[in-house]
Amino acid sequence: MFKAEKQILKKITGKLKKALGNGLIAVVAFGSRVRGDFTGESDFDVLIVVRERNADILNKIINIFQEFELKTNIPFSPIVKSMKTFEKEKAYQTGFFRNIESEGVPNNSCFHIRT
Repeated sequence: MFKAEKQILKKITGKLKKALGNGLIAVVAFGSRVRGDFTGESDFDVLIVVRERNADILNKIINIFQEFELKTNIPFSPIVKSMKTFEKEKAYQTGFFRNIESEGVPNNSCFHIRT
């Protein structure tokens, strides 16, 4: 992951923390922008894990990503999962979970976890 992408994700994570508070569990970047094999057409894949997935939370997340799409001209593909759903994926070792585990960026600048 390049410095510019890390900075963008750090800003997004800050906005998500502010908007969702304790409802935010994790923010993880993955996909071509993390691997470094993206093109000008590539989206920016971001997993957001929340305590509870509901319409209010989804609207807040969508608004934040739309703001950053306008600012950066980068298409974002946020995937929002409840903690319960993500834990099930972990237990079943789904392809999505294994992908996040292998290439997700869990570092201080763009990974946030609350227990």
